[in-house]
Amino acid sequence: MSRALRILAIHQGSELYGSDRSFAAAVQALRERHPQARIEVVLPEPGPLQSLLEPWADACRFEPRGILRKIELKRRPLKSLSGIVAAWRRYRALAAEHDLCYVNTTVCVSAILALRGCAGGYVHVREIPGTAALVLFRTLLRLSRAQVIYNSYATALAFGLPGRVIHNGVAPISDAPPTVPGAHRRWRIAIIGRINTWKGQQFALEALARLASAPQIELRIVGDVFPGYEPLLTALDQTAADCRFPVERIGFVRQPGPHFEWADFVLIPSLLPEPFGRVAIEAFSIGRPVIASAGGGLQEIVADGVNGFLFAPGNAQALATAVERALALDAQAYQDMALAARRGYQQRFTVEGYRQAIGDAVLPCAPTAAS
Repeated sequence: MSRALRILAIHQGSELYGSDRSFAAAVQALRERHPQARIEVVLPEPGPLQSLLEPWADACRFEPRGILRKIELKRRPLKSLSGIVAAWRRYRALAAEHDLCYVNTTVCVSAILALRGCAGGYVHVREIPGTAALVLFRTLLRLSRAQVIYNSYATALAFGLPGRVIHNGVAPISDAPPTVPGAHRRWRIAIIGRINTWKGQQFALEALARLASAPQIELRIVGDVFPGYEPLLTALDQTAADCRFPVERIGFVRQPGPHFEWADFVLIPSLLPEPFGRVAIEAFSIGRPVIASAGGGLQEIVADGVNGFLFAPGNAQALATAVERALALDAQAYQDMALAARRGYQQRFTVEGYRQAIGDAVLPCAPTAAS
């Protein structure tokens, strides 16, 4: 008599940002493909992601160590390194007990190293790191001998290792139709997601100040920082106070749908190449065009002048010009762009298609027979 398939799924966060939700969808895909399996997940700490996983996972463990965080490595290098070693030992034992091990994101360094020698090991790469970090993560992937999944062709190109590309997919954020602002209100622009230096929120505020048409817009920034990065929020608030247009900053929200509904355009001002650009397809899911930096995976999503506008990353004048192009759309042109965004989502980025692709790609080794 054979035992049930045992699946281990490991993730670096416990919140509900893009990579967290993509992880939950992957776990759901594994449950749908293997309904009798025992699925165990490992998160760094309790958080809202845990409740999202409950319908699909049989158990949840917590392991705060073994995740590469630059700020922690700089502040407490010895403690961080000892934690990585301790977590590696724990993950080695866990991996040996499972038929399939799925590690989401490359910052789970201990879990990746623990895959070496284990059949059924997969790493889902969702980052395009800088040069030094890229060398480290590429080395870890080689050492692990795991099979690699990339979230975009841009990410695959950056790593240069064999693997399969699976674009993210999302459920529709809501069913609210887009509306075109008339003389009665300003154009609404939203920036939604994790706040950090390379995501470009500060850059966007400073660039939008260049707009001759700045009084025609209002901006909403939705998201929060990792602990330890609170000074970024202070700087944002100081810059916002000097803007010639209304700026509203809202912290992390579990359900961002109302903020996508509020927006006429979703702005993604990333200074570095986005590995994918989940916020873009969330916007497309309800027909909101996107204004995005032309780097990384965003170029696989946004077609300039069709479902949004692209600009050179880090170029303030280029961002301002892209926004001016957006504000110049008449009602029919805006509706055409909104429909193109929605159509692109339906054809390429549904959550059902994503789960199907994950189920096809992440395959276990055969379970052993019970003694």
